Amino acid sequence: MTKLYLRTMIIFGAALLWASACFASGGKVTYPDGKPVVGAEVNVHLQDVDKYKLTTDANGRFSLPTMEFLDAFVQIKAPDGKAYATVNLPAKVFEAGDVAVVLQSKK
Repeated sequence: MTKLYLRTMIIFGAALLWASACFASGGKVTYPDGKPVVGAEVNVHLQDVDKYKLTTDANGRFSLPTMEFLDAFVQIKAPDGKAYATVNLPAKVFEAGDVAVVLQSKK
């Protein structure tokens, strides 16, 4: 009975992790050549209430905190902050978690 319980708990845990990954809000940031932007600044601006500062991981991905963003905006800057334009988008855009943002050169 212990093996069955352990197996059930492992399956339940895996399903829970899968579900949380599917419903996570966030996105991926890449350069125009398709390479991920590692260490990009991702700032969440709320209505004078709070501000979250995040950075993209080794795959260029970021996850937003799990809370309801009323009129929040997400601002994304390249790590150097100079060569690429800053992106400002409503937080609602990132709800699905599968949004890809391509940074554009400031030419």
